[in-house]
Amino acid sequence: MIKILLVFLSFSVCAFAETSLAAAATGQCSIELFSKVYRLESDQDLSYKDIVQKTNCDQAILNKISQIVSASNGTIGADFLKRELSKEFNLISIDIIPRKLSLLELNSSLKDQLAAGNNFYFSNSKSLNNLKTIGLTEEEQLKVNCESCNSLGDKNIKIDLTNTLQSTTKTIWFSSRILAKVKVYKAKRSISFQQHHFELDDFYSDEVLTSNPDNALTTLDNIQFYKSNKNIMQGSIVSNLDLQSVNLINFGTPVNVSLKNQNISLQRTAMPIRSAIFGEVIELRNPNNNKIIAGKVVDYNKVVIEL
Repeated sequence: MIKILLVFLSFSVCAFAETSLAAAATGQCSIELFSKVYRLESDQDLSYKDIVQKTNCDQAILNKISQIVSASNGTIGADFLKRELSKEFNLISIDIIPRKLSLLELNSSLKDQLAAGNNFYFSNSKSLNNLKTIGLTEEEQLKVNCESCNSLGDKNIKIDLTNTLQSTTKTIWFSSRILAKVKVYKAKRSISFQQHHFELDDFYSDEVLTSNPDNALTTLDNIQFYKSNKNIMQGSIVSNLDLQSVNLINFGTPVNVSLKNQNISLQRTAMPIRSAIFGEVIELRNPNNNKIIAGKVVDYNKVVIEL
C-alpha cells in the first residue's frame, strides 16, 4: 500500500512540474531594448543586461536574445528578433520595442567624433567605471570630449550621455590608446646583419597601427645604400633604427666624378681623402693637378659636383 502511495505521489509531482513548465512556456511577455549599444570589441559577447532595459520575460528567452544579438552586427530589427525567438518559444507572444537596435563600436565612434579626416585610430578602450558596454535609449545622445586627443598615446576620454527629453546628463570616463595607421615595410625573409646591403626584394609593404610611426621604415628610396645592424626576422616591421649606412666611397679607391651645370656634364676620376656614405659631401684629390675638390656622394664610387 505504501509503495502504491509513493508511486502515486511521484506521478503527481512530475505531472505538476510538467504543467508548471508548460504554463511558463505559454502566454506573453515584453522586452524593451536599448536603441543603441556601443561595444568595446566588434566580436564582444553581450549579456541580456547589455541590451535589455526592461523585461518580464523568462531567463531562457533573455539568454537566447543575447545569443542572437552577440552574433550580429549593424542594425537588428525587432521583427527579426521575434521571428528568431519564435523558433524556440512558439507558444509565447513576445513584444519587443523599439523597432530596431543598432550595434556600434565605441572605438569607431571615438574616431568619428575626435579624429575624423586623419589617420588616428582608437584601440584598447576601457571603462574607468567598469562598464563593458554603453547602452542608449532613443532619447539619449552620446557626446565625446578629449582635449589631448590630437596626439598619439594613452588618453582619458570623457563621454556624456545626454537625455534630451529629461534634460539630464550622465558622465562616464574611458581610457583609450590612439594609434596612427601608416604604411610600413616588413622583411620578406629573414635578413642577416652580415648581408652587405639591402635589396628591394627584401621587403613587402603593409599597413599597421602604431604609436611610434616616426621609427617605422616608410620608403624604400635609396634602400640599397643601407644594411641591417641586427638580424631581422621574416615578417617583422623594419625600423629606421635597424638601418646602418654602407660606405659607398672607400678611402684609397678611385671614384667617378660627374661635373654638372646647366649646359655641360663632364666625367673625371678622383681619389677620395676619406670614406663616405650616401648623401655626404666629400673632398677628393684631382690626380692631374693635386687640387682638392668637393662633391656629393650619390652612388657606389660616384660623386657629383654641381658647378
